[in-house]
Amino acid sequence: MELMTKYQYTYFIYPYVIEEKNYKRYLQNLVRNKKCKIRFFDEQKDIHLYTYFLPSIREYMLWSFGLSKKAIREYEKSDTTLKATMLAEKECNIFNYELPENLQGKVQDDNGIFFEISEIKIICFKTGICFLVFKTNLESSNSFTEILNFNYKFREINSISYNMKEYENIRIQSNSFKNVKDISTLIKELTGKDNISKKANIGNDKFYVYSYTCLDQKDWNDNTEVQELNRLFEKFRTVQPANTQIINDEYAINNIEDRNRESIYKNQYIRYGFTATSTVLFTSNINTTNFTVVPQKFESEYLYTYILVLYKKMMLNKLNYQFKNNFKDAEIGFLDFTKKLWIQDITNEDFGRRLEKNWVDNMNIESTYNKLKNEYDIAYKKHNVEELNKNNKITRIIVGVILIINIITIIYASLK
Repeated sequence: MELMTKYQYTYFIYPYVIEEKNYKRYLQNLVRNKKCKIRFFDEQKDIHLYTYFLPSIREYMLWSFGLSKKAIREYEKSDTTLKATMLAEKECNIFNYELPENLQGKVQDDNGIFFEISEIKIICFKTGICFLVFKTNLESSNSFTEILNFNYKFREINSISYNMKEYENIRIQSNSFKNVKDISTLIKELTGKDNISKKANIGNDKFYVYSYTCLDQKDWNDNTEVQELNRLFEKFRTVQPANTQIINDEYAINNIEDRNRESIYKNQYIRYGFTATSTVLFTSNINTTNFTVVPQKFESEYLYTYILVLYKKMMLNKLNYQFKNNFKDAEIGFLDFTKKLWIQDITNEDFGRRLEKNWVDNMNIESTYNKLKNEYDIAYKKHNVEELNKNNKITRIIVGVILIINIITIIYASLK
């Protein structure tokens, strides 16, 4: 069943961690890079974001909303060091990486899947957790099969396993990127030398996939065979290539249909799919809003919500690493994270809250936080006992020293 699309895009999200003591220097390198421009948000132009996020989250992630034009001009006039110092005080900074042209590429000559990288964002949190975000579109193709293959192949281009799979090589065809190694080089350039992602157990071997596809209504309408559509949607959701075999038994098909019936969006022609590392939106243009309003919200309000949820996941991993190496710093970070983000609602929009809940559930974030809190409680008690023992030891030494001094004083006095 060959499906044809009317509109599609995929965001590939690469998380990484900069050591906090080097975070300001990292920002300075970004500011110095002429292709990196800090993103300033405007209450009129970005009204959809302003009204979607609650004030505390808006201040946390999109702090520039309250910035005056004068303040922006003063920032622009500042030198690199001062800019980095100012930005380092903010909880989150978003940069646009300016592309001189659309970066066209293709996956193998025989497949002929052409794509463009139309946007690159760098999202940096004060804790050193950052995200490199690529927006891609297929060029000269409206085949859903090619979207499946492209998403599957592109998400691995920076992984170790990818370099061992020549048949999955992606060669970029432009003046900027001649082949996949150039993309990997750009990733290394933008993520910096102070990257401690492996130590913090971030798990960034593959990109997170955030993908939207709108099918032509001739391929998805009231007469479409639902079971076959379910199989293809399952490949899309789990980021599998088109030739993957979905188990063709009644139990598996019923499970897929159950997931669809439990969809968070009650619309016959919209399906959201989730895994721990992917989110997909599958629609039909039989409804006009499915390729106008829906994809705009998906790559704006909901994308930033997804980044925040990913940040929570990465932050918990980092804190777990810190608890084992530097308890005091981890304690400060844990309490700060809980106060500023964990206990805060992101939005009052009902659907945005449902999306957030699905992401939290699929990434097992609530359970991770509870485990970390228990670990913190144990570590806190252990730390206090160690501090108490340490203080008692010091007290005993001091008392011993005083006792010796007193004995010496008494002996000296008696000799007189």
